[in-house]
Amino acid sequence: MQPGTERHTQIAIALIGLVKQIKALRYYPPRHPALQAAAEESLRGFQPLLQDGRPLSLTVRKEGFLLNDQPLANPYKVLGQLATFGFARRLQFLTILPDLSAADLHRFVYSLNLDPQEILAQGGIQKVLERARITTIWVNEQDLDTILERRKKFEELPTGAGLAPAQVEQKGATLTPAQLQALDLDKLLKLLEQEQDDQRFRNRLQELIPLLRMNLLTENRNLVVRAMVLLCRNATSQKLSEARRAHALNALGQLATDDMTNYLVAALLDRGCSERGRAMLANILVLLSDKVIRRLMTLLAGETSAPNRKLLTDVLVRTGATAVPVLQEHLFDDRWYVVRNAIAILGEIRSQDSLLHLTPLLEHQEIRVRRETIRAITRIGGKRAINILLQAAESDDQELRRQALLSLGAIRAASAIPTLIKLLGQSGWNRHTVDIKKDAIRALGEIRSGDAVAPLLKVLARGHLWRRALNDELRVAAAAALGEIGDENARAGLEKATNDRSAPVARAAAQALMQMEKDNS
Repeated sequence: MQPGTERHTQIAIALIGLVKQIKALRYYPPRHPALQAAAEESLRGFQPLLQDGRPLSLTVRKEGFLLNDQPLANPYKVLGQLATFGFARRLQFLTILPDLSAADLHRFVYSLNLDPQEILAQGGIQKVLERARITTIWVNEQDLDTILERRKKFEELPTGAGLAPAQVEQKGATLTPAQLQALDLDKLLKLLEQEQDDQRFRNRLQELIPLLRMNLLTENRNLVVRAMVLLCRNATSQKLSEARRAHALNALGQLATDDMTNYLVAALLDRGCSERGRAMLANILVLLSDKVIRRLMTLLAGETSAPNRKLLTDVLVRTGATAVPVLQEHLFDDRWYVVRNAIAILGEIRSQDSLLHLTPLLEHQEIRVRRETIRAITRIGGKRAINILLQAAESDDQELRRQALLSLGAIRAASAIPTLIKLLGQSGWNRHTVDIKKDAIRALGEIRSGDAVAPLLKVLARGHLWRRALNDELRVAAAAALGEIGDENARAGLEKATNDRSAPVARAAAQALMQMEKDNS
């Protein structure tokens, strides 16, 4: 058959379906409906090629695919990339049998997506496919009779053997490949849980790693979590030998792929997950910390549910200082909400070293980023944080200035008192200036220092003929702040103010005196 025929075009379409599957597998978390949809779409691409009951056999070369020793007409660059991808995994011949299924396509693409070195360590690509229970896709064997004979032997193996058929009858029930994989994993976990010898434990871990990855394609969440918990316990228990802890840590490092992170996060965010299950999953992710932080940040950026964002944020916060370098990188992201996420987490981690990286963001073009930066600096606290907030309190950014003032009060920064008093002396009676002064007065009250009593009494006693309503707002705020401070030096001024002709001021002064009595009782 010459290149350019209709069959060549159909083969190209089918292979593009495999490319789409690979991309979907890298983008979507395990068990996402899009993965099943991609496998079914890929199957529809192959079905016209298999409807005559004959297998499809292709040769794979680094530069492209061959059909009957003739290069496949390839107008699509991506097919050359697919051939290179397969060739790097020692894929030389590909045979697809007529009873091809979407499930086999799904497992085939997952197996092909493994690292080439890992495929080699597992005995080659065909061994990987056999462990995945794939019976309709065969590689590196050109003779059809040999393939069919191997398939027949494969399907005759009893349940529980090293290999198993696509479906096996056992006690009247049909076991799927996924269920067979679960049986293998359960058996291996029991052996690991009972193993006393460190070297045998290490050897069994090498069996566990590929088997666990295969189970990410199934619904066997409890087994996967059980395996990860076992590894975490062995990696952290001081009662175990240093060698065993090292073996478990090494296994965790090999398993900390994006696929595993996606799987664990999908389980964490599942509405049906119990609180105990969520706690275990969060603990696993925290232990994996440095190996999963980047992926967690990517998932956080794409998450639209507020409760789910909180769960992911909590995990990242718990990773502590380990996450700080990655979070600091995200401060330069073009997406404002990614920057805000990183700032909020840095604020919760409360590393003093983060202040240097957060300060420039007070000039970010997005106000929501600037607000979050003030909140983060406030949470971090300390002398350096107070100095940054003091600078923000005198900036030209009016909204940022107000938030900085309130933050200085919230952390009771006594060193901010001179700046706050200075703000009270600003000229002008526009709405914004009055609000700034009220925030400064409120901050002075929250700091609760006697140094602020005299300036606040001055505000309380001050009259203004033309701006009486605005001035009374400041006087009411001053009375409330004096009551919060509770200094006896303010009592006389407050008592006098209870007879003020402004009813709001008189009430505020009376309430302040009541607050002082309550605090002193």
